[in-house]
Amino acid sequence: MKKSFLLLLSFALLISCSNQSKQKKDDKSAELAVLTVDEIQTKGKDLVGKEVLVKGTVTHVCKESGARCFVMGSTEDVSIRIEAGKIGSFSQEQMGSDIQVRGILREVQLDEEDLAEMEKSAAAGESANIGHALGSDAPAMHSVVGGNKDSLIQAEKLNQMNQKLAESKEGYVPVYYIDGIELITAQK
Repeated sequence: MKKSFLLLLSFALLISCSNQSKQKKDDKSAELAVLTVDEIQTKGKDLVGKEVLVKGTVTHVCKESGARCFVMGSTEDVSIRIEAGKIGSFSQEQMGSDIQVRGILREVQLDEEDLAEMEKSAAAGESANIGHALGSDAPAMHSVVGGNKDSLIQAEKLNQMNQKLAESKEGYVPVYYIDGIELITAQK
């Protein structure tokens, strides 16, 4: 009888701890303000290294592994890369879906040397996409199969980045991405 009671008590504690862990996770997401991709791009400098909750429309999912996706903001030219991380992977079925993802905002800093290397690659007809700075790494950069089309070609994106670098006080162009922790919603 004593053993049954202890076994039942242990089982109840295990379930209780599991529910508390899930509730803490849900509370964490509820505490974060949902940001658009545009807001992340605007406020990114202050959010690097912090947990964020972003919403947007999936425009590209990595075909080989689903290890990353790109989420669009107010226009196709405003997007952010999301690394699946703890989420596991994204699926091709999520293309065109609106999603919310919780994750840590990261930054890649592209300097003059990086942009020169990217321009050299572009001039040679190769992908100039260091760290996915120009978006998804699709052929010709403006032909994303099954998703929305980039409205700017690679050379125009590089020109824009060079202009941003010239205007930068820091001496680099920030490219933000998110290390995924949790996929909150996915809706068509």
